[in-house]
This record gives sequence, structure tokens and C-alpha cells, in this order.
Amino acid sequence: MRWALRLGSVYGISIRVHFTFLFLLAFLFLMSALAEGWRVGLRSVLLIALVFVCVLLHELAHSYVSVRYGLRVRSITLLPIGGLALLEDLPREPRQEIHIALAGPAANFVLALWLGVLWSVLQPEARFAPVLSGEALLPSLFWSNLYIGLFNLIPAYPLDGGRVLRAWLSGRMDYVEATERAVSVGQFFSLLFILGGLVLREPWLVVIGLFVWWAAMAEERLALLQSALERMYLEDVMLTEFHSLAPSDSLFDAVERALHSLQDDFPVVAEGRVVGVVTRNGLLRAFAGQRWNNSVQAVMSSRFETAQPRDTLGTAFKKFTARGLSIIPVLDGDHLVGIVTLQKLLHSITFLSRKGAAEMEFFRRG
Repeated sequence: MRWALRLGSVYGISIRVHFTFLFLLAFLFLMSALAEGWRVGLRSVLLIALVFVCVLLHELAHSYVSVRYGLRVRSITLLPIGGLALLEDLPREPRQEIHIALAGPAANFVLALWLGVLWSVLQPEARFAPVLSGEALLPSLFWSNLYIGLFNLIPAYPLDGGRVLRAWLSGRMDYVEATERAVSVGQFFSLLFILGGLVLREPWLVVIGLFVWWAAMAEERLALLQSALERMYLEDVMLTEFHSLAPSDSLFDAVERALHSLQDDFPVVAEGRVVGVVTRNGLLRAFAGQRWNNSVQAVMSSRFETAQPRDTLGTAFKKFTARGLSIIPVLDGDHLVGIVTLQKLLHSITFLSRKGAAEMEFFRRG
């Protein structure tokens, strides 16, 4: 995600904080300091930071269960509105999605239990009343975790409760139809948030409502795209008219072919077998290092993946993103029958997403 600062990683999952979150901390400190002094401002910032540690634990619980199911989690980003875990793979079995969704609120309830016990031991005379103040960190963290857990169980997709609803529905109907129904329920709740915020004059409720509405629409498009990627095969989009190189070709031969075609990346073929690939970046690095006298074999990359014509677009996209590839040769047995470039695949995905959105609008109007 752009404009995010990387803090580190946990079990290979990159932890990032968005710059808008840092801006929120600075804004809260400034407002509290001006109103009640810098000590109160610091305690308010500390409370918000600790609450977002709890949000991070919420997302890590989602990620832990995802990894246990064999799903790859790329990163977790902290935003002013909460946390966002980016999964490379999406759960498609209802049971998996339910377990992953419930893991986050469960983590908050466990934290609330621990904090509640600690609160009762350290402050036995304290009133058990809702509070959110930097002057009362322990009770505030208890109530914050309780609120976060309960709020996420609201069946407003894409909140965790909405994901449980979608998973339950997908066991009874098509995945895309289940997503559309869960989105409709989520949009109903988002309207309630917006109206409640306007009536109660609580701007945060309006912001949450708008976010839920926008996120639900984005998730619906993602589900349509995911469905299309699983229905389309590489043989539908691969390039069957392409240039290849031989290991003995010079780099000038490679550049000439790049200049006189729309192709930037090339498979390298020897005796009918793909032995490597030459990419645009590889060629540029070779010439920048004044290695223009080298052969293709000297600069080709043996770090490549192959695919079959009946592999889905989703499978190919995962290969591109997992290893940072720009070209995948497509083989029928050992015979090279086509190539798929990342640029071509992204163009295909763009058209599929537009087509899916148009179909969705057509069926709604119909």
C-alpha cells in the first residue's frame, strides 16, 4: 500500500502503518495539548497507540488462522479506521472463512477478559462503567477491546460478522450471489451508521458508514473479478504470435526484436526447450553495465515459471506476484505454445473487471 511505513514483520507478514495514522496521532496530541496540556495530550496519544496495538493483534489473529489453512498473508497495514490484512489467497470454503473471520473478535474478547481481570485486581473499588480516556488507560483498553470485538460481529459486510454471513450464504448458493447478498446487508447497516451519525451529530459514525459502503462495493467487485479469473484460462489470453531468443543470440539481436515488435520480454529456447527468459529490465541492466558484447545466455534468467494452457488466470497471477515475474512461458507438454506477460495479464484483468461491473449493473437494472 502506498504512503505506508514498514515497521517490521511477524512470521513473514509485513507490518505497516499508514502515514494518515501518524497524522491522526499528531492531530490528537495537538488538540489535547492545546485544551488540557501536553501531559494529557501524551496520555491520549498513548491510549490511541495501545488501542491500535490491540487492532494489530486482531489482524494477526486473522492472519494466524489464514496461515494455518495454507493461505498466504502479505501484509497488515494500520489505518486511522482500523487494520487491513492483505491476503494473497482468499478462503473459498465457508468453514475456513468463518474461522478466519471469528478469530479477530475472539482475540479482542480474550484481551478484554485479561484486562478486566487485571483491572479488578489492581482497582477493586473502581466503578465498572464505560470510559475512554487517557487518564484511565486500563479501563479504556478493556472497553475498547470489548467494543472492537462486538462492532466487528455486526453482519455488515465487509466487517467480520458480514464475512461470516457471506460464508454461511455461500454454502447455500453461488459464491458471487452470496457476496452480493452480504453486500446488500452491509450497505443497509452503513446507511444506519450514516443516519445515526447525522442524527446524533457523531461524525465518526458517518465516516464508518461511508467506509463500510465503499469497502462493500470494492469487495463485491473483487468477488466478481475473482470469479472471472477462475473461469478464464491462459489459452484465452496468451500470446501465440511472439518472438523467442536462442542462448547464442547477441544482446543486439534481442534489442532489435524488442524495437521492431510490441514485445519486451522473451523466452529463451534451446533445442525446443525453454531454458530461460530475457526481460526488458535485464536488457537495460546489461547495457547500463556496458555488457553489450555478451550473448543472451550470459544475461538470461533461469528464475522463471511455466504454465499450462488450461491454467486459470488466477493461478498465473499468483505466480507473477509471488516471484516478481514479468513473463511466463506457456507449455503444452514440453512444447512452447505461447507466452503471457504481466502487462498483458493486467490488461485482461482490467477488461474482465469492467465487464463484470457492467454485467452486475445490467442484471440489477434488469
